[in-house]
Amino acid sequence: MAPLEIALPTRRATRRLGAALGAALAPGDLVVLEGGLGAGKTFLVRAVARALGVPAEVPVTSPTFALVHELPARVPLVHSDLYRLVSADELVELGLVERVGHDAVVLIEWGERFLPSLGRDGLLVRLEVDALAGRRATIAPIGPRGAALIEALAGAVTVTAATHPPRGVRRHV
Repeated sequence: MAPLEIALPTRRATRRLGAALGAALAPGDLVVLEGGLGAGKTFLVRAVARALGVPAEVPVTSPTFALVHELPARVPLVHSDLYRLVSADELVELGLVERVGHDAVVLIEWGERFLPSLGRDGLLVRLEVDALAGRRATIAPIGPRGAALIEALAGAVTVTAATHPPRGVRRHV
């Protein structure tokens, strides 16, 4: 299945993507977010967290120094930042390996290099800053669950895009 490319010209568009993603996620799902500093990874995580029911008064911040935050939601939500990790062995110490594929939705920033240790099922979301169009997300499926999530997300985002034509979804062919 081809990745989705989604234009995110505004913060509102990013929040809509987060809401659609949050609506599609279930316990055990893994979402790995990649992108440069300031690309919007934590902002997207915040939108997903709100869609999963994390109360507005609970701050959703980057776990760069804490490495892992667990947030109260209708489904346990684990948010991790692996930027400073060196070894996949540290994933076990953090408890991430046991959460992926089990009881929590796991959102990991800077985790692509650890995918072999985390499991091969979920989504890889690349966020980029585009000088002309704001931000852009490329969402690639990893494994069968990732393909199912892409299908659900494509339908949800397409509906949003149809309502706002300039902020559409393009599929890579």
